[in-house]
Amino acid sequence: MKKVKIGFIPSHREPFGEEWAKEMRGRCLAEMKKVPGLEVVVPAQSATKNGLVRNLADARKTLELFKKNEVAGVIVGGMTFGHETSAVGVTIAGMPKGTPVLQFATKGMVAKDGTRPSDSWCGQFMIASALKRREIAFEHIPTCFPEEPVFHQWVSRFTRACAATQAFRGARIGQLGARPEEFESVWWDEASLQRDFNQTVVPIDLADIFMRLDNTPADDADVKKAVKEIAAARIPDEAKQYVSTLARLEVAIKRLAEEKELNAMAVNCWTQVQMRYGICACSVLGRLTDAGYLCACEVDVYGACTMLAASAAGLGETPPHFIDWTELHPEKGNVWLAWHCGNAPPSLCQQGCEMCINQHMILPVRPSWGTREFKLKTGPVTCCRLVEYDGWFTMFIGNGEMVDMPPHTRGSYGWVKVADAMDWEQKMVEHGIIHHGVLIHDPAVADALETFCKFNGIEVVRGA
Repeated sequence: MKKVKIGFIPSHREPFGEEWAKEMRGRCLAEMKKVPGLEVVVPAQSATKNGLVRNLADARKTLELFKKNEVAGVIVGGMTFGHETSAVGVTIAGMPKGTPVLQFATKGMVAKDGTRPSDSWCGQFMIASALKRREIAFEHIPTCFPEEPVFHQWVSRFTRACAATQAFRGARIGQLGARPEEFESVWWDEASLQRDFNQTVVPIDLADIFMRLDNTPADDADVKKAVKEIAAARIPDEAKQYVSTLARLEVAIKRLAEEKELNAMAVNCWTQVQMRYGICACSVLGRLTDAGYLCACEVDVYGACTMLAASAAGLGETPPHFIDWTELHPEKGNVWLAWHCGNAPPSLCQQGCEMCINQHMILPVRPSWGTREFKLKTGPVTCCRLVEYDGWFTMFIGNGEMVDMPPHTRGSYGWVKVADAMDWEQKMVEHGIIHHGVLIHDPAVADALETFCKFNGIEVVRGA
């Protein structure tokens, strides 16, 4: 599981209850330790009094700590009334612009003598105002004790959103080959990616890929390992001669990605590779994605960006699948087909389903061995897609359930049941969501992506 460092500001204002603030800090940290993927960076009790942030000196130490650890986001919590000048004016305002922020206040209590050690509900409005005045985007946890479920839910959501933001900003997206001539929908704007997310599109000619493939020998250790793994699927006798070429293409792209420091790739997958080598890149792209080298088909750069955000929001625990929103179910309502030619990561194969290597079911070029066909595993999923029009980015996000039902089809596929498919259709059409999407077997990614979008200036459209 990928870890993300997030700074925690336990904000306290004197003369409110010192012991109460200290207790709340400890209880918050105990619950944060239970959040998958979160590595908390907080002032030690030896660095500031009781590890709290209450004045400008504490704030400067905390800011230095956060910068030294290159935290991906900041959580500010009122342990008591809170102190907005140190928490926001120095610490958060001193962080790089656009650093994600999560704000909350702990619940308080009234002592037997009628005194109140906290008043944190009151103080949080001063902290929120300080963030608002500085135009710092932030999310808010409803006031709670840290042991309440809402605290874990929001800290987990924020952690995933920070992981996605960290992976997304400054990413290098490989453009491997030219986009298909008649696929206008996968057009992208490099200037918008640079301006909004500091991303770089790295153009690489297919000739470079082919040269690398040709120069990768069949007896290369990595090639031999890939051949053995590919051969675990059912392969027709006439296709076996192409397995080594598929493995060599995989190794060539993998080494290219490492050399160019690519975070995701958008790959030209037809028809030059079929005509030159008699193979399809589909299964190669699926295996690479499974190994963490995220690959979108048909030179879909924004599709590769979507995969990157979804994968990071899932903390790298399960691979995303680059799909077509293909077809409504012929009989069942609110069920649609998530499909692609044969590019799904092998780890997504449904238990008991035999994977097979086949020829492309749509392209007329023959031979074209290399699609990996199987049924996707069932379970809850998040579906998403990033698009851009006139410099404005929008992400469609929806939750569904991958279900096991007929009819059978070719390629890598699964039927997805949602609450209202026509709501999805209307919103997707209205916002220009193209025929490509991303599916990931993790329902929590949906909320995390919504928060990710808030911190990155991306409009969110949620499907019912």
